[in-house]
Amino acid sequence: MKNLYKLKNIVFNYDNNSFINDLNLEIAESEITSVIGPNGSGKTTLLNILSFLNFPFSGSIFFNDTELKEDNIKRFRNKIGYVQQNPYLFRGTVYKNIEIGLKLNNINSQKRVYKIKKILSLLKIEHLTDRPANSLSSGEARKLALGQIIVLNPSVLIMDEPFSNLDKNSVTELEELIIFLNKELNKTVIFTTHDKIQAQKISSSIFSLIKGRVFSNHFVNLYKGKFDESVNRFDTGKQLISIYESKKNAEYVFIDPKQIVLSLEELDCSMQNRFHGRVIEISEGDYNVKLNIDIGENIQAIITHQAFNELKLSINMYVWVSFKSASIMIF
Repeated sequence: MKNLYKLKNIVFNYDNNSFINDLNLEIAESEITSVIGPNGSGKTTLLNILSFLNFPFSGSIFFNDTELKEDNIKRFRNKIGYVQQNPYLFRGTVYKNIEIGLKLNNINSQKRVYKIKKILSLLKIEHLTDRPANSLSSGEARKLALGQIIVLNPSVLIMDEPFSNLDKNSVTELEELIIFLNKELNKTVIFTTHDKIQAQKISSSIFSLIKGRVFSNHFVNLYKGKFDESVNRFDTGKQLISIYESKKNAEYVFIDPKQIVLSLEELDCSMQNRFHGRVIEISEGDYNVKLNIDIGENIQAIITHQAFNELKLSINMYVWVSFKSASIMIF
């Protein structure tokens, strides 16, 4: 698969404080890529760079094998459609909001009508055509913001937290739309999210962004909290996790889902971390089974099909979740 973006040693600062530091990232063309990370991790800053709204202080950006510079970056902006977390909607109707971008690009009235009707149908919001934009629900407003962008036919669609504050039906509709834009219209889609399970459902590639650093690992079991050096425990606010290594000012802990051991009875072993929890989701793949378990925190374990069958696990069953302190990353 061809890489559409290549970012090398990117540094971006706010007020002389390093916010993104030595970031290296490659994003494939015609795929759905998600970026996971907590608030303040640099997700929006990264999207601004990928949308060519911000230019890094140092490092190199390549787009479609062309290195971007401050004097040529504007030529590539029309290839990118960026839907921000709180998109701006203009006064007037849904129709007028979708039309405005076409007007600014000097598209004649006949073509505008055709394109707008096509987008309204794609988004399934024909019934909202004459509704004022300021009267829409959160889900409807998110669709309209997408319509403002995709009517201009960008090759890349970038979305900042697109699923936030949406009800279940709106989330499902948006998932289906993203998959359609990717599979049927060959759009490269990049979005950020806090929801690790959401990312897994529709993404081809997942990256974790933490403290301005990107990790190719999918940090599904990532928790923010405080580390108590005196007892080597990390407090997520909902659970206390015993840590092998000590690190001052640590804010995050990651637990490798493949290192988690599940059992029906509490194990008599050297593993210091043992929690009782309820299975809330099961996803069977070709090579393993992923289980999301509520132990106070939502934690994911990845086990073999053999282990899954032997335990005879099902939704709402209670299991013991155990893992070694040495299998944890803290930073």
